[in-house]
Amino acid sequence: MNSKFNEHWKQDFQIFLSSSEVTPPLSLREKIIGMVERDLNPSLQSVFFKVLAVHAVTSLISLSLCSQFGIRALPVLDLMNSVMKIAGESLCMVFCGALYLGFSALVISFMLRIEELRLVQKHKFLQVSFLSGASLGVFLCLGAEVLWGPSLLWLLGSLAGGIGSLKVGSMIRIHLQQLQRQSQIL
Repeated sequence: MNSKFNEHWKQDFQIFLSSSEVTPPLSLREKIIGMVERDLNPSLQSVFFKVLAVHAVTSLISLSLCSQFGIRALPVLDLMNSVMKIAGESLCMVFCGALYLGFSALVISFMLRIEELRLVQKHKFLQVSFLSGASLGVFLCLGAEVLWGPSLLWLLGSLAGGIGSLKVGSMIRIHLQQLQRQSQIL
């Protein structure tokens, strides 16, 4: 079946090559080029709002598994108490921050289009820093008791976890895309 498909594809391509050249109207050409340009170069603002939306949803999941500064979404499981007993408060804050932003960053790396992900990667420190700071602000608004020492450890963990997960997620995404292309060629 694959050889029949390839032969049919080759015939279609030969017909295409032998057809006469058609020049589209200038307005249609400009419209198509504009659409391609916008798709290949998304705006930082539109990508950031997508990142923010994905982070909002993943935060609910993350807060259901590990409370942050005493804030929980759903009482499913609370890893914070277990990590606190094993590693102590300082490492727990680093771990919780890394888990919280790391989970969001990993989901972001699979939810965005590859062009959008490239833009996030270009501004990763700014994006992750803003998400970390905004998250702390939301926790404060929800009544969390955020102290300087633990919050700095949490920020350190969230930056490392967010940037690291974004990098790992992007690498996995690119590798999966390459495998998909190779399987289509075969």
